[in-house]
Amino acid sequence: MNPNTRPHRTLWRRDFSPVPAAERRLAHLALNWLRVESPLADQPSPHLADQLSEDHNLTALWQLTRPLLDAEAVKHWMLGVVFEQHAANEAEAEEENQESWLRELQRQRHETECADFDPNADPIQYSGMSRALREFFKTVPSWVYQRLAALDTEPALSPTLILLGEALEVEATSLRVLDFLELREQSEPLRILLGRSRRHGLRLNLERLSRLLGLELSLIRSALSRRAPLRALGLLERERHPTDLDDFLSPSPLLREVLEAAPTDIEGLLALLIEPAPPGQWRVPDFPHLAEAAERTRTVLTQAAATGTAGVNALFYGPPGTGKTELARALASAAGLRAYQVRSSDEDEDGLDREGRLSAYLVAQRLLARRRDAVLIFDEVEDAFESGDSLLSLLRGESVTGHQKGWMNRILEENPVPAIWISNRTSGMDAAFLRRFLLPLAFTLPPRSVRRQMAERHLGDLGLSPDLLDELAADTALAPAQLGAVRRLLDLQPESAPEPTVRAGIAALRQLLHGAPAPRRRTAATRFDVAYLNLGGSLNPSALVRALERQGHGRLCFYGPPGTGKTAFAEVLAEALDRELVARQASDLLSPYIGETEHNLARLFREIDPRHTVLLLDEVDSFLADRRQAQRSWERTQVNELLQQMERFPGIFVAATNLMAGLDGAALRRFDFKLHFRALTGPQRIALFAREALGDEQAPVPPAYGRHLETLQGLTPGDFATVCRQQALLGETLTPEQFLKRLMAEWRLKSEEARMA
Repeated sequence: MNPNTRPHRTLWRRDFSPVPAAERRLAHLALNWLRVESPLADQPSPHLADQLSEDHNLTALWQLTRPLLDAEAVKHWMLGVVFEQHAANEAEAEEENQESWLRELQRQRHETECADFDPNADPIQYSGMSRALREFFKTVPSWVYQRLAALDTEPALSPTLILLGEALEVEATSLRVLDFLELREQSEPLRILLGRSRRHGLRLNLERLSRLLGLELSLIRSALSRRAPLRALGLLERERHPTDLDDFLSPSPLLREVLEAAPTDIEGLLALLIEPAPPGQWRVPDFPHLAEAAERTRTVLTQAAATGTAGVNALFYGPPGTGKTELARALASAAGLRAYQVRSSDEDEDGLDREGRLSAYLVAQRLLARRRDAVLIFDEVEDAFESGDSLLSLLRGESVTGHQKGWMNRILEENPVPAIWISNRTSGMDAAFLRRFLLPLAFTLPPRSVRRQMAERHLGDLGLSPDLLDELAADTALAPAQLGAVRRLLDLQPESAPEPTVRAGIAALRQLLHGAPAPRRRTAATRFDVAYLNLGGSLNPSALVRALERQGHGRLCFYGPPGTGKTAFAEVLAEALDRELVARQASDLLSPYIGETEHNLARLFREIDPRHTVLLLDEVDSFLADRRQAQRSWERTQVNELLQQMERFPGIFVAATNLMAGLDGAALRRFDFKLHFRALTGPQRIALFAREALGDEQAPVPPAYGRHLETLQGLTPGDFATVCRQQALLGETLTPEQFLKRLMAEWRLKSEEARMA
């Protein structure tokens, strides 16, 4: 039997309806593949001969179309091809007088006749079948295509995609594209065919996809447009560069998760994307420092949810552990809304990437759109707004977010369900994104009274001393999250003594997070009294306090020799204003890395609550050196950064320095007041000596002592504090004479240092 004259049309079933729908669709896709390169959708490709010359393609085509063929007819046809090829080979062997070859061919033919021939095996293994298959696929009857098209009408076949289409209200063409992607994932032969198609750009690939799916090109273009659901919701990824059909479209990580999980209802689908937020342990009143902003956020979220107003987004941003997530949950509860949070990992803890989490958020928005009692919480969003190839983008001169900027903007403009986005930082976000947040809320350092409440809430039932709770509240580096961690540590050690366990746990966390087991505390060796301040100028300290209390903001420069009371006065000033003093040294902020010091300065001002604190930056001369003397660019940028932060800071800022000479002139002009702290006057030296050495500042000082004290010009309260610390270390009370001698030793040491300078 000659395979070239065999009536191939007799191999096809006359009725395809008994073939399972998935197998029928795969066969339809395989046959359409023969036409994808054709200028005319109903004609074979001019490159068909090249495509069919590869045995891999022939095998894949045969595997996919085999369910459409009559099994018995196929078996006889294949046997005929094989025997015909054997006969031709035997004739060739006889003609060439190759007896051994002839005997081997006859043996193979006999084995084939006697064997249980398997027509479902790879036909390429049989002699002569490659050429026969090429001819077979070149002559597929048109009625085969017509009958397949008439039967293959459902947009999607799997229950998962049908559910997804109904839930997201996806139109038929988009659903058909998703169905194609699912089949492609499941069928290795289909991927082989698609991967061996020619590489083309976007326009030709869209045309080829329309032929492959048997859909109008205009419908395909519409379904794959940027604003259409498939791309807007992040369900698929489209390759922009020339590629074959296998790589042109692919399921997004989120779609793969959905297909793998195969949810059976809307609740199951939602559970893949979001989860009910755990009940909050805190209430809105537990954040008194944010009361006004929290109430505004609650009101807006309530109204937006009730009316279905689109584009309502809150952004809670600030350092980790400051209670952003807790306040979000508390606000949802106060607003009577059900809070859902975007999952950060799947059931296998593999986690979704940036686009995957955003896609989950978008799909959840679509699924919850008709609800009037929901709010979505999206935590750790800084990764969602930052491009993974930011360095490459910057080298190209693009923005950090690249070509997805418009997509991200629409995410923040079109969400039907109000959302609370939570981030530890905003530095990586484009300004265009930040402008679209209707309710930005900065989480800064809470006031000490609030921190005391937080310590009480976490640890107050353990019988800890009030002094320890006060000590924890005074530590500005401790966030609520660290207090909660220590509570968990205690709960896991029920037999341990609470107070030592708390101290050890806090110390370990501080060492890990801040490089020190305890905060640097300034312990005064002497009692501070404004009577021992010697301020230059006519400004009265009480007048300064009243001015700052009335205005609520101001920039002050305290300068003068060490020990003259600059830091102590800042403490008194903060206490008089009922604010907390946040003091930072230059060493806390300086970094050997270029740009890092400026970053630390910006973060310091950003994380301080200007309404409840006084910010003291000591050793400010490290940052404000005269720019005209700068030899390196970073010396100027540090000055510029601090000046900008000072000008924008709406609170009370105090800069302290021992070295006034050499400070930048522009910086000095920006201070509202410059207070010169001078050494003690003669009467002040005598009065302070009476208080510290004699025990009563009203006690008469012997004239000889008084004459010595009169000569000690330049003596400061800090020198008296030094002698008091020496006395405490010795564990004995110094006589007035000994006290005076030690003061004189401190004075001489300073005088020698001044001469050497």
